[in-house]
Amino acid sequence: MKIGDAPKASGASRIEKKRAPGAASQKAANAASGPSDQIVLAGVPEAELTPKVREALMSLMQEVRSLRDQLTWSQERINELERLADSDPLLDIYNRRAFVRELDRALAMIERYDMKASLIFVDLNDLKKINDQMGHGAGDAALTHVANVLSANVRQTDAVGRLGGDEFGVLLTQADQMTAEIKASQLTDAVSARPVEWNGKGFTAHVSCGVVEIAKGLSADEAMERADNAMYEVKSRKNGD
Repeated sequence: MKIGDAPKASGASRIEKKRAPGAASQKAANAASGPSDQIVLAGVPEAELTPKVREALMSLMQEVRSLRDQLTWSQERINELERLADSDPLLDIYNRRAFVRELDRALAMIERYDMKASLIFVDLNDLKKINDQMGHGAGDAALTHVANVLSANVRQTDAVGRLGGDEFGVLLTQADQMTAEIKASQLTDAVSARPVEWNGKGFTAHVSCGVVEIAKGLSADEAMERADNAMYEVKSRKNGD
């Protein structure tokens, strides 16, 4: 037999080939008649199941659904707990631990990719005075006001956190010293532009901001210390010291 020559079909083969179109037509007709009315459980037609097997399968499927619902609830709960672990107990911003984590990530990006980033250290002025004269509720309102203003005036790629007491941190990615100083001035004005609402009255809150562009080789603690020192220099100039 030459390459490319097809062998002659036997009689049986020829008969099979003649029957094929009819079989295909029957298969197409069956498909066109629509889905079967029989119920299938776990891949087995219900008619082939004994009552006990059917009951066991139904119970198993119900248990799977229940476990799936529990898994969904557990994942949602884990997400909520992670959010709470990262959040300040009073304010809807990062706590110190979570903020330092974000700062560490930025430091790694600076080391690896020469990314620009800056840190703004924000201090709410006279919080003790507000607490003493108006009560701690007013102090909490002032802290909330500052946190809301900071969060509303930065990008999603930036981070805002409460470092403790009356101190906040703002991490600006892709921002050099000049850019961060401009942003710090804007934040300072924005905090004072609107009054803090408390007990049907309003009072003005003020902040002082220190800025440092984060250099390679710095740790998170060193960056915060430099920004803190810069903030105290600004506050000293305001007080005329």
